[in-house]
Amino acid sequence: MVTSSRSIQLSQAKSGLSEVIRTVRRTGESVVITVDGEPAAQIAPVEGQPRRLTAREVATVRALTEALLRIPRPSEPFDAGLVVAEGRR
Repeated sequence: MVTSSRSIQLSQAKSGLSEVIRTVRRTGESVVITVDGEPAAQIAPVEGQPRRLTAREVATVRALTEALLRIPRPSEPFDAGLVVAEGRR
């Protein structure tokens, strides 16, 4: 799924096509190529292909996982229905 797009001129696309394609693969965002200021073509990621997470996304997932591991857990099993019922009193 293409989440958003940015535009570049044809001359920029020609001189840096490899980098444009790497950016599309890495970010999942499409790139619109313009000719004389008008949209002419679009480079978009292939649908259904997983993309690599960015370093920032990896750091976010790690921080979330670490935060979840710090949440205290009951030492014994509990009945969630009973906990909810007690909260309604």
